[in-house]
Amino acid sequence: MPDVFTENTVSKIALPKNSNLINYSVLNEFYSPSPFRSFSIKYVVDGSELYSVNGNKYIIKNQQYLLANKFSEGFVEVDSKKSVTGICIDVAPNILSEVVASYLKPDTSFVDIDLDRFFNTPSFLENKYNASQTHLGQFMLGLESVLLNNPTSELNLSNEFYYTLAEKIVADHIPVFKQFQSINAVKSETKKDLLRKLYNGKDYIDSCFTSALSIESIAFEVGLSEYHFFRLFKSFFL
Repeated sequence: MPDVFTENTVSKIALPKNSNLINYSVLNEFYSPSPFRSFSIKYVVDGSELYSVNGNKYIIKNQQYLLANKFSEGFVEVDSKKSVTGICIDVAPNILSEVVASYLKPDTSFVDIDLDRFFNTPSFLENKYNASQTHLGQFMLGLESVLLNNPTSELNLSNEFYYTLAEKIVADHIPVFKQFQSINAVKSETKKDLLRKLYNGKDYIDSCFTSALSIESIAFEVGLSEYHFFRLFKSFFL
């Protein structure tokens, strides 16, 4: 079963690194530096959690999650009058590596080494996602339903559970990896920044789909020039 944490217990537990772990938390006030112990899924069931990751701020709300690997640095903070409920899952690096190794380079029988580097180095694009829009998110919605009914549910937390999570993470990020590779920049941080802005632009469009939007207003929202945003967005998403 998952560990269940509240303010009275979470600060007293030294959580392991580089291992499989799931916990279900109900918190009003909480702060922790460097919350990414392995390949981490930070999912919010109800409320809002603030994350700072590699200098970027993410507010994670209901049915959203943050994904980051162990090379990410920052903190998490909860400060709410209403209890904030969340699910945190760490997937051990060896589990993810095994799943990544099963994906072959297109048109060859060889493992895609660049894909493994993408997941297991600082190049990985940490980002926020809506659960309804990803394979992993759909899985987390189902897990949320189980834990809301009974936080101490006897889940089958064998390696198969974590392999399934890893498979969904990889499936969601194959397109991201290809987009990452296609950006014409030398530094991975530059690629990550551009790709993050494009995804922010897409989220902005999705959230304002009933409004009349212009390319200029979307580009301004994400901090890119109008033409730069237009050219990159068209090549990635259209």
